Amino acid sequence: MLHILGAGSIGLLWAARLQRAGFPVQLILRNAARLSAWQDQAGQLEMTDPGQQQHVSLTLNAELPDSPDPIRFLLVATKAYAAEAAVSSVQHRLSTDAQVLLLQNGLGSQQAISRLLPHQRIFYASVTDGAWRPSAHQLIWAGHGQTIIGDPRQGPPPEWLTRWQEHGLTLEWHADILAVLWRKLAVNCAINPLTVLLDCPNGELLQGAHGRLEELSQELALLLSAFGIPLSLDILRTQLDQVIHQTATNSSSMRQDVHHGRRTEIDFMLGFALRSADQLNLAVPALRKLNAELQTYLATHGLPLD
Repeated sequence: MLHILGAGSIGLLWAARLQRAGFPVQLILRNAARLSAWQDQAGQLEMTDPGQQQHVSLTLNAELPDSPDPIRFLLVATKAYAAEAAVSSVQHRLSTDAQVLLLQNGLGSQQAISRLLPHQRIFYASVTDGAWRPSAHQLIWAGHGQTIIGDPRQGPPPEWLTRWQEHGLTLEWHADILAVLWRKLAVNCAINPLTVLLDCPNGELLQGAHGRLEELSQELALLLSAFGIPLSLDILRTQLDQVIHQTATNSSSMRQDVHHGRRTEIDFMLGFALRSADQLNLAVPALRKLNAELQTYLATHGLPLD
Protein backbone atom coordinates (compact mmCIF):
# COMPACT_ATOMS: atom_id res chain seq x y z
CA MET A 1 0.00 0.00 0.00
CA LEU A 2 1.27 3.45 -0.96
CA HIS A 3 0.13 6.13 1.49
CA ILE A 4 -0.12 9.68 0.12
CA LEU A 5 -0.01 12.57 2.56
CA GLY A 6 -1.45 15.75 1.09
CA ALA A 7 -4.49 15.75 -1.20
CA GLY A 8 -3.88 18.96 -3.12
CA SER A 9 -3.37 19.06 -6.86
CA ILE A 10 0.01 17.30 -6.89
CA GLY A 11 -0.97 14.71 -4.26
CA LEU A 12 -4.12 13.79 -6.18
CA LEU A 13 -2.17 13.70 -9.45
CA TRP A 14 0.29 11.19 -8.00
CA ALA A 15 -2.50 9.17 -6.40
CA ALA A 16 -4.31 8.98 -9.74
CA ARG A 17 -1.18 8.12 -11.72
CA LEU A 18 -0.09 5.39 -9.31
CA GLN A 19 -3.56 3.84 -9.03
CA ARG A 20 -3.98 3.86 -12.82
CA ALA A 21 -0.59 2.11 -13.06
CA GLY A 22 -1.94 -0.68 -10.85
CA PHE A 23 -0.61 0.26 -7.42
CA PRO A 24 -2.90 0.43 -4.36
CA VAL A 25 -2.99 3.93 -2.86
CA GLN A 26 -4.47 5.44 0.28
CA LEU A 27 -4.89 9.18 0.80
CA ILE A 28 -4.25 10.57 4.28
CA LEU A 29 -6.45 13.62 4.88
CA ARG A 30 -5.78 16.25 7.50
CA ASN A 31 -8.94 16.07 9.62
CA ALA A 32 -12.38 14.49 10.01
CA ALA A 33 -14.15 17.30 8.15
CA ARG A 34 -12.02 16.78 5.05
CA LEU A 35 -12.46 13.02 5.24
CA SER A 36 -16.24 13.38 5.58
CA ALA A 37 -16.39 15.72 2.58
CA TRP A 38 -14.28 13.28 0.54
CA GLN A 39 -16.47 10.33 1.51
CA ASP A 40 -19.65 12.30 0.73
CA GLN A 41 -18.50 12.16 -2.89
CA ALA A 42 -17.67 8.44 -2.51
CA GLY A 43 -13.98 9.22 -3.01
CA GLN A 44 -14.56 10.05 -6.66
CA LEU A 45 -11.96 11.98 -8.64
CA GLU A 46 -12.51 13.14 -12.21
CA MET A 47 -9.14 13.64 -13.91
CA THR A 48 -8.71 15.33 -17.28
CA ASP A 49 -5.48 15.30 -19.26
CA PRO A 50 -6.02 17.84 -22.07
CA GLY A 51 -2.66 17.09 -23.69
CA GLN A 52 -3.55 13.41 -24.13
CA GLN A 53 -7.27 14.13 -24.62
CA GLN A 54 -8.08 11.74 -21.78
CA HIS A 55 -10.72 11.84 -19.07
CA VAL A 56 -10.87 9.20 -16.35
CA SER A 57 -12.94 8.60 -13.22
CA LEU A 58 -11.22 7.12 -10.20
CA THR A 59 -12.21 6.10 -6.69
CA LEU A 60 -9.51 6.94 -4.15
CA ASN A 61 -9.70 5.62 -0.61
CA ALA A 62 -8.87 7.98 2.23
CA GLU A 63 -8.20 7.86 5.97
CA LEU A 64 -7.05 10.05 8.86
CA PRO A 65 -3.51 10.38 10.27
CA ASP A 66 -4.51 8.37 13.36
CA SER A 67 -5.64 5.30 11.40
CA PRO A 68 -4.08 2.18 13.01
CA ASP A 69 -2.59 0.70 9.84
CA PRO A 70 1.21 0.78 9.57
CA ILE A 71 2.84 2.78 6.78
CA ARG A 72 5.65 1.20 4.79
CA PHE A 73 5.74 3.72 1.94
CA LEU A 74 4.81 7.38 2.38
CA LEU A 75 4.62 9.94 -0.42
CA VAL A 76 4.49 13.49 0.98
CA ALA A 77 2.82 16.01 -1.34
CA THR A 78 1.95 18.85 1.04
CA LYS A 79 3.15 22.43 0.71
CA ALA A 80 6.69 22.89 2.01
CA TYR A 81 5.58 24.83 5.11
CA ALA A 82 3.15 22.05 6.13
CA ALA A 83 5.38 19.05 5.42
CA GLU A 84 7.18 18.56 8.74
CA ALA A 85 4.00 18.82 10.84
CA ALA A 86 2.14 16.54 8.44
CA VAL A 87 4.83 13.85 8.64
CA SER A 88 4.92 14.22 12.44
CA SER A 89 1.18 13.42 12.51
CA VAL A 90 1.83 9.95 11.05
CA GLN A 91 5.33 9.33 12.41
CA HIS A 92 4.04 6.77 14.91
CA ARG A 93 2.67 4.67 12.03
CA LEU A 94 5.90 4.43 10.05
CA SER A 95 7.63 1.07 10.13
CA THR A 96 11.37 1.18 10.84
CA ASP A 97 12.05 0.11 7.24
CA ALA A 98 9.53 2.57 5.76
CA GLN A 99 10.53 4.59 2.72
CA VAL A 100 9.48 8.22 2.32
CA LEU A 101 9.33 10.22 -0.92
CA LEU A 102 9.22 14.03 -0.58
CA LEU A 103 7.82 16.17 -3.41
CA GLN A 104 8.18 19.61 -1.80
CA ASN A 105 9.20 22.81 -3.56
CA GLY A 106 12.32 24.66 -2.49
CA LEU A 107 14.69 23.40 0.17
CA GLY A 108 14.60 23.20 3.95
CA SER A 109 11.51 21.08 4.57
CA GLN A 110 13.28 18.01 3.19
CA GLN A 111 16.21 18.38 5.57
CA ALA A 112 13.82 18.90 8.50
CA ILE A 113 12.01 15.64 7.71
CA SER A 114 15.31 13.79 7.28
CA ARG A 115 16.22 14.91 10.82
CA LEU A 116 12.76 13.88 12.08
CA LEU A 117 13.07 10.38 10.58
CA PRO A 118 16.68 9.25 11.07
CA HIS A 119 15.84 5.53 10.74
CA GLN A 120 13.75 5.57 7.56
CA ARG A 121 15.12 5.92 4.04
CA ILE A 122 14.16 9.32 2.63
CA PHE A 123 14.07 10.28 -1.04
CA TYR A 124 13.83 13.81 -2.42
CA ALA A 125 12.15 14.64 -5.74
CA SER A 126 12.04 17.54 -8.16
CA VAL A 127 8.60 17.69 -9.81
CA THR A 128 7.63 20.07 -12.61
CA ASP A 129 4.14 18.81 -13.51
CA GLY A 130 1.36 21.35 -13.68
CA ALA A 131 -2.01 20.47 -12.15
CA TRP A 132 -4.99 22.37 -10.77
CA ARG A 133 -8.44 21.64 -9.39
CA PRO A 134 -11.59 23.35 -10.68
CA SER A 135 -13.31 21.76 -7.65
CA ALA A 136 -12.41 19.42 -4.80
CA HIS A 137 -13.13 16.32 -6.90
CA GLN A 138 -11.89 17.48 -10.29
CA LEU A 139 -8.27 17.53 -11.42
CA ILE A 140 -6.72 18.98 -14.57
CA TRP A 141 -3.27 17.66 -15.47
CA ALA A 142 -2.29 20.86 -17.24
CA GLY A 143 1.31 20.08 -18.04
CA HIS A 144 3.42 16.93 -18.17
CA GLY A 145 6.68 17.80 -16.46
CA GLN A 146 9.80 16.02 -15.34
CA THR A 147 10.19 14.03 -12.12
CA ILE A 148 13.74 13.51 -10.86
CA ILE A 149 14.23 11.37 -7.74
CA GLY A 150 17.33 10.79 -5.65
CA ASP A 151 18.70 9.81 -2.25
CA PRO A 152 20.35 12.73 -0.39
CA ARG A 153 22.66 10.17 1.22
CA GLN A 154 23.56 9.01 -2.30
CA GLY A 155 22.40 5.43 -1.85
CA PRO A 156 21.41 3.20 -4.78
CA PRO A 157 18.08 3.48 -6.62
CA PRO A 158 15.24 1.66 -4.79
CA GLU A 159 13.49 -1.34 -6.33
CA TRP A 160 10.12 0.47 -6.35
CA LEU A 161 11.50 3.01 -8.80
CA THR A 162 12.09 0.30 -11.40
CA ARG A 163 8.59 -1.11 -10.80
CA TRP A 164 7.00 2.31 -11.28
CA GLN A 165 8.97 2.86 -14.47
CA GLU A 166 7.97 -0.57 -15.79
CA HIS A 167 4.33 0.37 -15.19
CA GLY A 168 4.55 3.47 -17.33
CA LEU A 169 5.56 6.25 -14.94
CA THR A 170 8.18 8.55 -16.45
CA LEU A 171 10.75 9.04 -13.68
CA GLU A 172 14.45 9.81 -13.67
CA TRP A 173 17.02 8.85 -11.02
CA HIS A 174 19.80 11.30 -10.17
CA ALA A 175 22.78 10.46 -7.98
CA ASP A 176 23.06 14.06 -6.67
CA ILE A 177 19.49 15.13 -6.00
CA LEU A 178 20.56 18.06 -3.82
CA ALA A 179 22.35 19.61 -6.79
CA VAL A 180 19.15 19.20 -8.84
CA LEU A 181 17.06 20.88 -6.13
CA TRP A 182 19.58 23.70 -5.64
CA ARG A 183 19.47 24.49 -9.37
CA LYS A 184 15.67 24.46 -9.36
CA LEU A 185 15.73 26.69 -6.25
CA ALA A 186 17.95 29.19 -8.07
CA VAL A 187 15.50 29.42 -10.97
CA ASN A 188 12.50 29.76 -8.64
CA CYS A 189 14.24 32.42 -6.51
CA ALA A 190 14.73 34.54 -9.61
CA ILE A 191 11.35 34.03 -11.27
CA ASN A 192 8.65 33.54 -8.63
CA PRO A 193 9.12 36.66 -6.46
CA LEU A 194 9.41 38.96 -9.49
CA THR A 195 6.16 37.62 -10.97
CA VAL A 196 4.46 38.49 -7.68
CA LEU A 197 5.92 42.00 -7.43
CA LEU A 198 5.18 42.79 -11.09
CA ASP A 199 1.93 40.74 -11.07
CA CYS A 200 2.73 39.26 -14.45
CA PRO A 201 2.99 35.88 -16.18
CA ASN A 202 6.47 34.42 -16.45
CA GLY A 203 7.06 35.50 -20.03
CA GLU A 204 6.84 39.23 -19.25
CA LEU A 205 9.91 39.09 -17.00
CA LEU A 206 12.32 39.19 -19.95
CA GLN A 207 11.02 42.66 -20.83
CA GLY A 208 10.03 44.01 -17.42
CA ALA A 209 12.83 42.71 -15.21
CA HIS A 210 15.82 41.84 -17.37
CA GLY A 211 18.26 43.90 -15.29
CA ARG A 212 17.09 42.39 -12.02
CA LEU A 213 17.26 38.88 -13.44
CA GLU A 214 20.89 39.55 -14.34
CA GLU A 215 21.73 40.76 -10.80
CA LEU A 216 19.95 37.83 -9.19
CA SER A 217 21.59 35.33 -11.54
CA GLN A 218 25.04 36.56 -10.56
CA GLU A 219 24.34 36.18 -6.84
CA LEU A 220 22.60 32.82 -7.18
CA ALA A 221 25.44 31.39 -9.28
CA LEU A 222 27.90 32.59 -6.61
CA LEU A 223 25.80 31.01 -3.85
CA LEU A 224 25.55 27.65 -5.59
CA SER A 225 29.26 27.66 -6.32
CA ALA A 226 29.99 28.34 -2.64
CA PHE A 227 27.99 25.21 -1.74
CA GLY A 228 29.82 23.10 -4.29
CA ILE A 229 26.99 23.00 -6.83
CA PRO A 230 28.45 23.18 -10.35
CA LEU A 231 26.45 25.80 -12.23
CA SER A 232 28.14 28.57 -14.20
CA LEU A 233 26.55 31.97 -14.60
CA ASP A 234 26.10 31.39 -18.34
CA ILE A 235 24.32 28.08 -17.77
CA LEU A 236 22.06 29.62 -15.11
CA ARG A 237 21.17 32.47 -17.47
CA THR A 238 20.38 29.94 -20.20
CA GLN A 239 18.21 27.86 -17.85
CA LEU A 240 16.33 30.96 -16.71
CA ASP A 241 15.66 32.03 -20.29
CA GLN A 242 14.51 28.51 -21.19
CA VAL A 243 12.11 28.27 -18.25
CA ILE A 244 10.69 31.73 -18.90
CA HIS A 245 10.16 30.99 -22.61
CA GLN A 246 8.72 27.50 -22.00
CA THR A 247 6.31 28.79 -19.33
CA ALA A 248 5.70 32.23 -20.85
CA THR A 249 1.93 32.17 -20.39
CA ASN A 250 2.06 30.49 -16.97
CA SER A 251 1.39 32.20 -13.67
CA SER A 252 4.03 31.11 -11.16
CA SER A 253 2.91 29.05 -8.17
CA MET A 254 3.79 31.93 -5.83
CA ARG A 255 1.74 34.42 -7.85
CA GLN A 256 -1.19 31.99 -7.84
CA ASP A 257 -0.89 31.63 -4.06
CA VAL A 258 -1.00 35.41 -3.63
CA HIS A 259 -4.00 35.76 -5.96
CA HIS A 260 -5.87 33.15 -3.92
CA GLY A 261 -4.90 34.68 -0.58
CA ARG A 262 -2.80 31.65 0.37
CA ARG A 263 0.44 31.41 2.27
CA THR A 264 3.41 31.30 -0.10
CA GLU A 265 6.47 29.03 0.04
CA ILE A 266 8.85 32.00 0.08
CA ASP A 267 10.64 30.83 3.23
CA PHE A 268 11.70 27.63 1.44
CA MET A 269 12.96 29.53 -1.62
CA LEU A 270 14.36 32.99 -0.90
CA GLY A 271 14.42 32.36 2.85
CA PHE A 272 16.50 29.21 2.44
CA ALA A 273 18.85 30.96 -0.01
CA LEU A 274 19.43 33.86 2.41
CA ARG A 275 20.00 31.59 5.41
CA SER A 276 22.48 29.60 3.32
CA ALA A 277 24.30 32.80 2.33
CA ASP A 278 24.44 33.81 6.01
CA GLN A 279 26.14 30.52 6.89
CA LEU A 280 29.05 31.49 4.62
CA ASN A 281 28.93 35.27 5.27
CA LEU A 282 28.21 35.70 1.58
CA ALA A 283 27.02 39.13 0.43
CA VAL A 284 23.84 38.86 -1.67
CA PRO A 285 22.34 42.39 -1.69
CA ALA A 286 20.07 41.83 -4.70
CA LEU A 287 18.51 38.75 -3.08
CA ARG A 288 18.07 40.62 0.22
CA LYS A 289 16.42 43.56 -1.52
CA LEU A 290 14.08 41.22 -3.40
CA ASN A 291 13.14 39.45 -0.16
CA ALA A 292 12.47 42.76 1.63
CA GLU A 293 10.25 43.98 -1.22
CA LEU A 294 8.33 40.73 -1.24
CA GLN A 295 7.85 40.77 2.54
CA THR A 296 6.42 44.29 2.28
CA TYR A 297 4.14 43.21 -0.57
CA LEU A 298 2.85 40.19 1.39
CA ALA A 299 2.27 42.29 4.52
CA THR A 300 0.34 44.86 2.47
CA HIS A 301 -1.89 42.06 1.20
CA GLY A 302 -2.39 40.55 4.65
CA LEU A 303 -0.50 37.34 3.87
CA PRO A 304 1.95 35.47 6.14
CA LEU A 305 5.56 36.57 5.74
CA ASP A 306 7.06 33.07 5.93
